[in-house]
Amino acid sequence: MSKTVENVDNSMSPRLAETETKISYLMKDIDDLSEIVTKQGRELEKLTKQVSFLMQKENERDDLSGIVLGDKPPHW
Repeated sequence: MSKTVENVDNSMSPRLAETETKISYLMKDIDDLSEIVTKQGRELEKLTKQVSFLMQKENERDDLSGIVLGDKPPHW
């Protein structure tokens, strides 16, 4: 190898190692964020089901009470 090629290889080696290190950290961050998004998706799904259940129960309660909340009282 010529002197200039060796110099280029020697100067690029630390930069390449640094770049590879940064990429590995970024890949770990991506995996961590993916796991967080998955957990949040499951939690959102669970909460959506709970809200739906509570809305259904509230509608049933309104139906059983016979009082329509949207109507004005008779003295209006």
